Amino acid sequence: MHLAVLNSFGLLVQKLDRVSLLDTGLFVLLTSFTSYQCFHHLEPRSKLPLIALLFVVPVLLSVPIFYHVPWFSAAVLLAFLTYGSAVTSFALIYRLSPFHPLAKYPGPAIAKTSKLWAAYHCAKGDLHRLYKSLHDRYGDVVRVGPNELSIRDSSLIHPILGQGGLPKGPRWEGREEPPMLIAQRDPILHMHQRKSWSRGFSSAALKEYEIVVAKRIRQLVGCLDDMIHRSDQKANTVMDINRWLKYFTTDFMGDMAFGGGFEIMKAGRDIDGIWTLFESGVCISGVTSHIPYVGPILTAVAGQRSPLVRVRAFGKERVLERLRMGANRKDLFYYLSGEELPESERPSPADVAKDGLLAIIAGSDTTSSALTALLYYLLCNPAAYERLQAEVDGAFPGGEEPLDVTKLSQMEWLNGCINETLRLQPPVLGGSQRRVDKGKGAKVLGNLIIPEETQLCLHTYSIHRDPRNFHTPEAFLPERWLNTAPAGEHNTAAFFPFSYGPTICAGKNLALMEMRMVICWVLRRFQFSKAPGVIYEEWEERTLDWFIVHQDPLLVSVSHRV
Repeated sequence: MHLAVLNSFGLLVQKLDRVSLLDTGLFVLLTSFTSYQCFHHLEPRSKLPLIALLFVVPVLLSVPIFYHVPWFSAAVLLAFLTYGSAVTSFALIYRLSPFHPLAKYPGPAIAKTSKLWAAYHCAKGDLHRLYKSLHDRYGDVVRVGPNELSIRDSSLIHPILGQGGLPKGPRWEGREEPPMLIAQRDPILHMHQRKSWSRGFSSAALKEYEIVVAKRIRQLVGCLDDMIHRSDQKANTVMDINRWLKYFTTDFMGDMAFGGGFEIMKAGRDIDGIWTLFESGVCISGVTSHIPYVGPILTAVAGQRSPLVRVRAFGKERVLERLRMGANRKDLFYYLSGEELPESERPSPADVAKDGLLAIIAGSDTTSSALTALLYYLLCNPAAYERLQAEVDGAFPGGEEPLDVTKLSQMEWLNGCINETLRLQPPVLGGSQRRVDKGKGAKVLGNLIIPEETQLCLHTYSIHRDPRNFHTPEAFLPERWLNTAPAGEHNTAAFFPFSYGPTICAGKNLALMEMRMVICWVLRRFQFSKAPGVIYEEWEERTLDWFIVHQDPLLVSVSHRV
């Protein structure tokens, strides 16, 4: 039997030896084209098919190539280069060809070839400004990926995001299974996962949280007081207000999600590196969301050093600590962990850990960035600042603490300032990706017919700054939100900073409550002004889009009000 195998191998060698270089080249191209078709039609994502197509096939191709080069190592290298170049070329030719389903939509050629382009600009943090410039140049529908469109048409918000709209896109693929709420693509499973969040953000639950918010705001005010008292120039104490607002929101969401224990404000610095860890994870997640297949590879290479792995481990550790503490109060964790449910219906600790991390990162970073942006716009618009301060003083005279949530929600100028901030700088600048799934048929959206397997993204930043929706769109004009607003375009249906429809931000009402209480409290207590030597006009330009907003330090002068 061994002899027969050797003879067969020998015959194969002889035949391969007689194969011409042209025949070998054609065989490599035909194999490469077949592999491209597998990638194009089957979209393999599991490990074994990917390993077979990316590594096994070129290794096998090195055998016929070996008979035309002196060393087998050279044959392997040539096989990988030829195979990789051919598969890539087939993909590029098709994506740029008039036969592609999205060929009629305008956009830069580089964007049509690969999402690596978008990942690069996400890493730079300028994706929101880039997409807006593309919409200004090409119109309401721009092709920003091989199979992705960015949309600036506000009339499509409801058809895409509303009830019966499109499911989430593949941006969150390659993450943990089962996915956290924000990454859940199945509408039925999303609705099921959201139930605990809905209970945790009900009106009754929010009433319970008011005490915790007030306690943390008092601590924030005390920290700013201490900074002023320790300063040599008490009337002009310069501090990074962005840092303190991050500390506040993180401490508060730590109370909500894990029963407390962070105490960053008390330490006066991020002593445990919590924010450094979160921001690293957010940046990597934002970049790899454009190329989801890269995420698992980076995680596998980095191992335990990966920020994503460390963030997950942090969440699991906090959950175990919180479970040991038990239900001593009805915080958000109480609802996320199902402590009010029978034990058989409670989610697993791993699922609770993911929900807790989502609550902290989404609830702290987005709220702190909105508060920081609001103070920035107020400092750049003194008349708006003075009017808001007067409204606060009138609503809460004589040093009264702004605890009345009902009164806060009815303060017109305050709400106008918050809405205008969220219009100019929504916490998620690029919006949420959706997809027309395979097998569902083309989707008709207004005058658009969107083919299957097309990703869509309603670009929030561009829609909010479209002059057809809001007059003078680059200006901070809180008066546009008043009942007595001056004439001009004002399309409230185009305002969706918390997203829209069944997947609207679950914590929207908590975030608004926090923002109202914090702003009123600090404006009653302190006077803010521009720090000397700081060029404020450049601060907004340095805002980065890593899916959620990343901001530079905001230096301000703070003093006690007389």
